[in-house]
Amino acid sequence: MFFFSMRLALYKIIANFVLTSFITDTPNFCINMPISKQIIARFIAITAMVMALSLPIQSQITKGEKSLGPKIGYVSRNESASAGLVFQYAFTLHFRIAPELGYIFRHNDYDAFTFDLNAHFPFDFTGEKVAFYPLGGINYSSWSHHFRSESPEQSGIIESKDVSTRTARFGLNLGAGFDLRCSETLKLTLEAKYIFIKGYSTAAISAGISYVF
Repeated sequence: MFFFSMRLALYKIIANFVLTSFITDTPNFCINMPISKQIIARFIAITAMVMALSLPIQSQITKGEKSLGPKIGYVSRNESASAGLVFQYAFTLHFRIAPELGYIFRHNDYDAFTFDLNAHFPFDFTGEKVAFYPLGGINYSSWSHHFRSESPEQSGIIESKDVSTRTARFGLNLGAGFDLRCSETLKLTLEAKYIFIKGYSTAAISAGISYVF
């Protein structure tokens, strides 16, 4: 009962923040974002507000529950598609970890390999089929920049070569998502997050399907 009251109070604080900052106006840290990133930021904030106004029922997640499955998505940094594989393990009814391997496909001369280690805090709010979860965690991204380099040869002919440089950095994840339980062993996931990383910050939306065991 104590944790339920604390959680409800936290959600109300989030709701008030969203109403005053995201819906009636654009917060300062979003002003310089492209429109696509602002939309994702608002999605994350509004889903948190929806959760704040909805009282969760009993959790559909059980302690020790695991899931594994693929996901696909869109990344704003290079305006490209992404794909990945995510594993989840529930330590309690309302806490699980989710390590994830991903690849961002080459577009606008950039592609990347990524690894995420996120913590999810899932709660039901429409019965046992749909769960909402805020998420936070760490990100490791290895971005490659591809370009052509031209250099003159001894014969006087200019040779053009494909060149790539790689930049690897750590960052932080912040976002939210929904789980839709289709059966005891199958669930669908919709997730949005923003990755804060020096020089390569990006918004990401993904959808996935997982086998639950």
